[in-house]
Amino acid sequence: MDALALKREYGGDIVLAGNIDKRALAKGNAAIDAEAARARSLMDLGGYFPAVDHSVPPDVPLDGFRRLVKGLKG
Repeated sequence: MDALALKREYGGDIVLAGNIDKRALAKGNAAIDAEAARARSLMDLGGYFPAVDHSVPPDVPLDGFRRLVKGLKG
């Protein structure tokens, strides 16, 4: 689902959580940075709580998860 499109359509009438693709976190730094940037775009619109969909799988290195958190902080 395109959370960014939903936020643009419904604005403050909708609050979203999640929408960080766990599969991207295992694909390396470029994919992690892209997920963080996409989530930051949602955060900038307000009413969004970033979280990894489902759970973080074991193939995601701790440094990759740390990179995501750092990217979310801006």
